[in-house]
Amino acid sequence: MVTLVLTWIGAVLGIAIVLVMALGPVIVELDGWLAQRRRERARKVATETKQQAAANVAARPVFH
Repeated sequence: MVTLVLTWIGAVLGIAIVLVMALGPVIVELDGWLAQRRRERARKVATETKQQAAANVAARPVFH
């Protein structure tokens, strides 16, 4: 009985490892895609912040 249980556990784990190895490139591509989205979003926010700061400086007159 113990042998049967251990055999099934080994089969399930073996199939899971094979599936993870087969899906590895897909997982890497998804991770790269998500990282690219995060970088683009951060770059967009930084650009908007710089433009907004420049607009605020240009909108205020400087009295000397």
